[in-house]
Amino acid sequence: MRITLGVTDNAWADFLRARDHVTEANFWVPSAQRFTGRASLDEPFLFKTKSPREGLVGGGFFAGYYEQRVSEAWAVFGTGNGVDSEAALLRAIRTYRERTRKPFHPDPTIGCVVLRNIFFAPEGDELPAPEHWGRSIVQGKTYDDTDPDWHYVLHAFRAFQGGARVDHVWDRDLVAVDLDRDDARFGAPVLTQHRLGQGSFRLAVLDAYENRCAITGSRMAPVLQAAHIRPYAGGGEHVVTNGLALRSDIHGLYDRGYLGVDEKYRLRVSPRLNADFGNGVEFYSREARGEVIRLPLRGVDRPDHESLTWHMDEVFLSA
Repeated sequence: MRITLGVTDNAWADFLRARDHVTEANFWVPSAQRFTGRASLDEPFLFKTKSPREGLVGGGFFAGYYEQRVSEAWAVFGTGNGVDSEAALLRAIRTYRERTRKPFHPDPTIGCVVLRNIFFAPEGDELPAPEHWGRSIVQGKTYDDTDPDWHYVLHAFRAFQGGARVDHVWDRDLVAVDLDRDDARFGAPVLTQHRLGQGSFRLAVLDAYENRCAITGSRMAPVLQAAHIRPYAGGGEHVVTNGLALRSDIHGLYDRGYLGVDEKYRLRVSPRLNADFGNGVEFYSREARGEVIRLPLRGVDRPDHESLTWHMDEVFLSA
């Protein structure tokens, strides 16, 4: 196991600490560049604040890195960005970018380090930065058991992680974290099974489909959505294999059963689409050609057959 320390400002940490309903956060970086830490999926990620307080204040679990425009990051995470409005997020990013003297885009692309099940130390229980923390570290550093500060960083994680914020629907997955290689257990229960939050589900699905609609191939980011094959309210999960990247209007048709995707990934169109609305030529022609939807490149990200069959049996309007 490794633990990453990411550098953030005090205002971001204070804002999220005060909002205990926020379980998923965007630890954003002000430009579209890779975060310099080496965090892997589900590994612990701790927050180190800047001067004047400069210490370890909380953390979360790494859920992925994505590049998004500010408007998209706000639409996905809202106050999970650590500010109270899209305008405030834009102002914060502008402040950082002005230091580089680069032209400022009205809707710039930023790096989004997505963290799930975030947690914070109680007021007064924050810890100092590691002894060997370098002043030249700008974004963060990843620790493993070969680092002289490893045991201190591990202690910080152990001290904080019991306060991990958990979506109530995942209560059944609460187990103690396996921290040491000898299988010792420590601390209060937190999530160890990977569960995407609503925001990271959307980004992970769109990323898997290369930000293209699975049916039309269009890349209009403002209207692309992550559709659940089996609805979240009906027992479906926030996992990529239960998702399809769909244009917003197509998403609505899919959810209402006018469109479907069978177990061979072929587009299916209900006779009701034409009967109810006198429309749908685009989709009927695609079905007549036996079109297969655009699929993720990675086989592990492709739609789950059982979920597709459930949608065809339970939602699709066959007549």
